[in-house]
Amino acid sequence: MDTEQPQYGYGRDGRPLGSPRDRDAEALRRALRRAGLRDFDERHLDGFAVEGANASLDGPESFSVAYCGTSDVPQTMARYRTALEQAGYRVDADSLDEHVLLVPRQPAQAVTSSEQMLMAAAVVCAVVAALALLASWIGSGAMRLAGGVGSAVFGVLAVFLAGLWYRRRTGLD
Repeated sequence: MDTEQPQYGYGRDGRPLGSPRDRDAEALRRALRRAGLRDFDERHLDGFAVEGANASLDGPESFSVAYCGTSDVPQTMARYRTALEQAGYRVDADSLDEHVLLVPRQPAQAVTSSEQMLMAAAVVCAVVAALALLASWIGSGAMRLAGGVGSAVFGVLAVFLAGLWYRRRTGLD
C-alpha cells in the first residue's frame, strides 16, 4: 500500500504539513505549547489558534495567532506575545481585534555556527566510525577488537550529534 506522505511530515494530532507555511504555522504552535499554552479544540474552548497556513503554499503573508476565549484577554495576549518573542518571533498587535496577534513570516533560517559545529562533529565521528570499522575488518587480535569497539562508540556519537543538530534545526529542542 503506497500512501503519499505530506512533504513536511505531520504536526500535533496528525495534522498534515504539506507546505512551508504549514510547517511554519506548526512551529508557532510548538512555541506556544512549550510556554504551557493550549490549542483551541473541542476539549479546550479557551486556547489559541494559528491561522494563515493555507493563505498560499509559500507566500509572505503574516500568520494570525488568535485567542479563542473571553477570560482576561489582555493578560492572555501578553502571555502569547511573550512566548512568541522568546522563541525569536516578531509580534505585532492587530489594530482591529484585541484577540489577535500578527506574526510576520520569518525568512528561511540561517545555519548558526553552533549548528555548523554540531554537524561537523557528527560528520567527523561518522568518518572515524567508518575507519574503525574498516580496521576491524582488516586487522586481527587487538586491532580487530579496538576497531569494533571504536566503530560502535563513534557511530553512536555521530547519530547522537546529528540528532541534536536535527532538533535544533526543526525547533524541537
